[in-house]
Amino acid sequence: MPVEHNNEGVEAEPHAGGAGERRARRRRVLIVDDDPTFLLLATEALKQSDIEVGTAATATEALGAFAQFRPDLVLLDVDVPGGNGFDICRAMRAAPVNGDVPVILVTGLEDSGSIHQAYEAGATDFVHKPVLWPTLPHRVRFVLRAYEDRARLARSEKKNRALLQALPDASVIVDRSGVIAEHFAGSDSFGERRLTGKTLEEAFPGALARAARRALAAQSGARATHEFAVARGEERRWFEARFRPQSDGTLLIVTRDTTERRKAKQRVEYLAYFDALTRLPNRTLFLRQVAQAIREAQGAGTMLALLYLDLDRFKRVNDNLGHAAGDELLGQVARRLERLLAPGALSAGGEPLPAHALNSVARLGGDEFVVLANGLTGERQAADLAERVRLALVEPFALGGQQLVVTPSIGVAIFPRDSTEVDDLLVKADMAMYMAKDRGRNGHAFFGQSVAVRSLGRLAIETDMRRALEQGEFQLAYQPKLDLSSGAITGVEALLRWNHPEQGALAPDKFIPIAEESGLIVPLGAWVIQRVCEQLSRWRAQGLGHLSAAVNVSVQQFERRDFVDSVLGALAQHALPPGRLELEITESLLSRNIADTTASMRRLRAQGVALAIDDFGTGYSSLGYLRQLPVCALKIDRSFVKDLDRSEDAAAICTAIIALARELKLQVVAEGVERVEQLGFLEQHRCDQAQGYLIARPGTAADVEALLRNGTDAVRQLLGAARRHDSAARQLERSA
Repeated sequence: MPVEHNNEGVEAEPHAGGAGERRARRRRVLIVDDDPTFLLLATEALKQSDIEVGTAATATEALGAFAQFRPDLVLLDVDVPGGNGFDICRAMRAAPVNGDVPVILVTGLEDSGSIHQAYEAGATDFVHKPVLWPTLPHRVRFVLRAYEDRARLARSEKKNRALLQALPDASVIVDRSGVIAEHFAGSDSFGERRLTGKTLEEAFPGALARAARRALAAQSGARATHEFAVARGEERRWFEARFRPQSDGTLLIVTRDTTERRKAKQRVEYLAYFDALTRLPNRTLFLRQVAQAIREAQGAGTMLALLYLDLDRFKRVNDNLGHAAGDELLGQVARRLERLLAPGALSAGGEPLPAHALNSVARLGGDEFVVLANGLTGERQAADLAERVRLALVEPFALGGQQLVVTPSIGVAIFPRDSTEVDDLLVKADMAMYMAKDRGRNGHAFFGQSVAVRSLGRLAIETDMRRALEQGEFQLAYQPKLDLSSGAITGVEALLRWNHPEQGALAPDKFIPIAEESGLIVPLGAWVIQRVCEQLSRWRAQGLGHLSAAVNVSVQQFERRDFVDSVLGALAQHALPPGRLELEITESLLSRNIADTTASMRRLRAQGVALAIDDFGTGYSSLGYLRQLPVCALKIDRSFVKDLDRSEDAAAICTAIIALARELKLQVVAEGVERVEQLGFLEQHRCDQAQGYLIARPGTAADVEALLRNGTDAVRQLLGAARRHDSAARQLERSA
């Protein structure tokens, strides 16, 4: 079979991109004719146009060459030995591969019947003999371009259809008469059935069909959107239809399932006004409700009350049982408050509450809740409600297999007596809540002048404290500690003092609690450690390097991640041996995060810093913890020391603490020693150190230096007197 092949393989396709663009193979044309002259002339004409040519002279050769040569176009004579062009064309069209290539029938016949037969057989075009050879290549290239354009369009349509089917959006094309011409279901289609051939009214819900009719009639090119819902069993799904008029007069409708988007929007709106944990209104919604209630109360001439409640010692739940348990408790509190405030509920005295009296309960954050009571006629109703809330919450909660009792502190502010402004009412209810805490918790307090004065006083102290820290108004006093075995002053305790420019000397119990509540205790405590290290460095330069200094450390300070590094940094800055500094911590720290606390304590001890437990016996220390913690000393609280020579219980407690310290190989320090009898008792029972007014009052660094220079003999005489007194007391006991 005389099929020609050109082994050069490919030609450069003229692309705008130049070098590096895709290259395409040369076009191939198969000529089927038994006329050698026609074959020769046709071949030469096409080859001059850079077209690769294959030839066949019979029907059998034609079909074989078609399968082997894989032409891009076929020039097929109508009269071929062994068959005719119409049958050959049909066979080529039925071929499994390449059956859609253009076929140009070449014929000398001009009757319309032959032309019709050619197209029926699947011919693309036809050429009459005799052929005008210079035009043949142009005719061939024109047909090839048309075929390739059609093929590209078909591929593009196939790809677009695949994309439409893969997208979640469903889409339909509606013709001018309102009948759906095409339907692409999409993965989230609002209709599972096929819609092609249906009218808009048959396919869509009424409102959507009418909207589509309007868009089809307008044909303005303007884009419109329509939302509609579809019921699927018990579920209701929402969809958005977008109308896109097309240039050919049809209408493209794209529908998208927006159910999840609507749910997400509703969730965002919910979170803007409700607390996610308890599902109660949050601060934003609650303040709106209070504002509305105030307007109603003003119109009706009634009162309303705000109850601000805080769960007493809630932090212990988080610290001991974990935050998940704390969250569960808050949820149970919320449900209990909702049930308590349901319509028709009774007051604490058993009387029905006024209609519409209980408007809302909300969570403001943390363990703080607030209740709005409207339609009240007197303060007694607010008091009854507060008591009812308290009684409801003190009932045990079931939490993690345990029965947990939580008490509330409740502050009450009344409209219009206390304020007519929303924010001010809330602030005053909060102030009253702190008054309830100060009164012992588990109760309620009304806002009043005493609350206002106290709260403003606390705020003023906090403000002044910030200024005092910046302007250096704080000072340190040092109280010496006496070593009872040697009679020497071996160390001091640093005590914070504040000489207020207007109020004079303020006792620590007046400002330390406020510093702890406001967080100022952290920078204040850091300042104390820096000043103490600075003073120890001065004493060392004066030859008093044997002195150590004890510093009280707050829980907030100790729990900071940078606390250990800040202490070690202060020691390094002043070139001090770490053993000269002793940190005193309270027992309450041991009931918190024991793992982190122990890790920090071990880091400090590893560097040589001494650690002592202050006010021992007043907290909740576990003996198991004491055995594990790297502490160096226990300090007996002054409340036990003050009565140890007058109370058998106090003496027994002091004796037990000293014995415990001995057993654990810890130093023991007694504070608050004011009488010789106390000092004698402590010395007899082998207490290591003592401090108190009997030995020396807190003073300046200069006072300490003067005591060391001039007062050591007096201190030893004091200790001697204590020993003699204790010896005489024992002798008296024996003689008795």
